[in-house]
Amino acid sequence: MSTKLTYSDSKNIEHLFRKQSGKMFSILIRLFGFENSSLIEDIIQETFLSAMKTWSAKGVPENPEAWLMQVSKNKLINDLKKKSNRARLNEQYAGERLEEKVEELYLDKEIKDSQLRVLFACCNPFLSKKEQIMLTLKILSGFNNTEIANALLSTPEAVKKAIYRAKSSLLKQQVNLNTPHIHEAAQRIDMVHRIIYLIFNEGYKSTSGNEVINEDLCFEASRLAVLVSSIKGNHQPETYALLTLIYFSMARFPSRLNADGEMIELELQDRTKWDKKLIQAATAFLAKSRNTGTITSYHLEATISSIHCMAESFESTDWESITVCYDKLLELEDNPVIRINRAIAISKWKGPELGAKQLDKIENIISKPIKQLFYAAKAAMFFQEKKYEMAKTYYQVAMDHSKHEMDKKFLAKKIQLCNTNNIGLN
Repeated sequence: MSTKLTYSDSKNIEHLFRKQSGKMFSILIRLFGFENSSLIEDIIQETFLSAMKTWSAKGVPENPEAWLMQVSKNKLINDLKKKSNRARLNEQYAGERLEEKVEELYLDKEIKDSQLRVLFACCNPFLSKKEQIMLTLKILSGFNNTEIANALLSTPEAVKKAIYRAKSSLLKQQVNLNTPHIHEAAQRIDMVHRIIYLIFNEGYKSTSGNEVINEDLCFEASRLAVLVSSIKGNHQPETYALLTLIYFSMARFPSRLNADGEMIELELQDRTKWDKKLIQAATAFLAKSRNTGTITSYHLEATISSIHCMAESFESTDWESITVCYDKLLELEDNPVIRINRAIAISKWKGPELGAKQLDKIENIISKPIKQLFYAAKAAMFFQEKKYEMAKTYYQVAMDHSKHEMDKKFLAKKIQLCNTNNIGLN
């Protein structure tokens, strides 16, 4: 054991607790069901309190994950000696050989299996997308209500109510977590992929708070995607494509923000800081994802990310191929965000004037949530043409539609740059 609990230890422990919380919940929910969530949360909380008390005095053990799971298992076995707790067990686990069955549930293979069962239960078509995300983050990812609220632009009270509704809905449907998850995979895999994608998107470009990136959400999305990739089936190439997209995107994290936590544009990022190991892993997943006759939106977005990560410089980026990918994305799903990104790609490939014409075609269908993206893209094209007054005007409009403090700072600097360049032209 180490002799002192440092700040670095504390941050690592926070991530460890979050990760292990999902594992513990997945095991315990199979034993007790959703109706006994409060009992499960008590057992997990007491395990973590025991860890903090012991580790503060004696230091963090060499294998803290194993320590937590062992303490959790011991506590569970002790708690099950109480008749009141035994009475709350699912029928399958009531009766003799209980301790032996608990031991089996704590085997690595069963822990993974339990997490997959819970993930597919959370991605229930009777729940709204927001409820699915909240329930997944709460149960499998160990987020508290405040953290979920911050991540999803909500309030802790609203999150609490949504999670309560979601659990009640699953109870009414009598969801059986002891049915093999493979039976649910075929029907729900698209939904599971979508929820993981949405969790990652929220982390990659946070819509709330004072941070551009929420790395915890991104990490959870990658962890869940890796978990799902272990299920064999026709969906695997699509899961690999999703993993590719996540890994290529996370590889650029070291250079996406400056020392003040402000966003650095792709053009100005230091590519030597990109995570080469993640890029290698993403490249391997990309190859695996192509073992299919079906091309999904994840394949196309992953390909776009790969083109960015493989380019030696911003100037050498293959914008023509990126535009082709956006054309194919539009064939799968025609939406304004894809059209905005396609226009940006065209502006880099064929020039800002042609890109701006593409934006003009869709201005009347731009909804409020994406107006910032639209007007910032338009401003960037005017800036590219050295029309700084027009660029400044549209950057201001984009800032007027921004709700994120870090976005406002970024756009304010762009306006300042327009002023500086304008002076240089006069």
